Amino acid sequence: MTIVTLLFQTVILAHVLTGFVGLAAFWIPVFARKGGQTHVRAGRVYVYCAYVVTLSAVTSAAGRIVSYQMQGIRFADEPDLYGVSLFLGYLGLVTFATVRQGIRVLATRRAPETLRTPGHEALAWASIASSAALIVFALAAWTDVSPVLLGLSPIGLFTGRSMLRLMRNPAAERMGWFYSHLGSMLGGGIAFHTAFIVFGVQRLWAYELAGPLAVVPWILPTIVGLPAISIWTRRYRRKFNRPRPRSAPRAAEAQSAG
Repeated sequence: MTIVTLLFQTVILAHVLTGFVGLAAFWIPVFARKGGQTHVRAGRVYVYCAYVVTLSAVTSAAGRIVSYQMQGIRFADEPDLYGVSLFLGYLGLVTFATVRQGIRVLATRRAPETLRTPGHEALAWASIASSAALIVFALAAWTDVSPVLLGLSPIGLFTGRSMLRLMRNPAAERMGWFYSHLGSMLGGGIAFHTAFIVFGVQRLWAYELAGPLAVVPWILPTIVGLPAISIWTRRYRRKFNRPRPRSAPRAAEAQSAG
């Protein structure tokens, strides 16, 4: 076994282990009291796991492409292999940007103008660029995975756009940092579940879906997750924008004045 192979296997092992831990840790903050110790501690575990999973996904995707080249597998011979590797790299990058956004808006909530930094802005543009690259690849080299690539490519565009919009106008909406934190963390969870269903569940139970059904594992978490984010965000918007009841003394003064 060469050193390169050993390193690659180590990256894959770290990716799998932290993926399982992060998937479990994701659900604890969802149900825990927001801002409580359980929420914060489990959220921290989830974020650390997300960082390892996303960075290892990008590394392994690049490693797969290099490996194909070293084995003499050309793009023209197996475009599906290259397409899946490109998608894994894209998913890792966009998930990293999403989770990083969730942490940054939380850390800068008292000084939202500090959210915009060259590094964070570059990460937003990288998310947009990765989506564009995925679209170009899917259309230029049409393969069996192209519908999946096209279907999920808008995620990076929306992620980068929302990051830039909040950075450039952080005071556009009251509690905007909270909505961004909520959507970003749940968005990262969508990516975790997509990877788990597509790769983890398939290896555990060795199922196979043929024809149009083969796309279902790839898009199911997104189909379920995006409406859930929208519903939850609307719920908190109603909560935060609910008119505050006037205190009893003031109400009595108003009645007597009338």
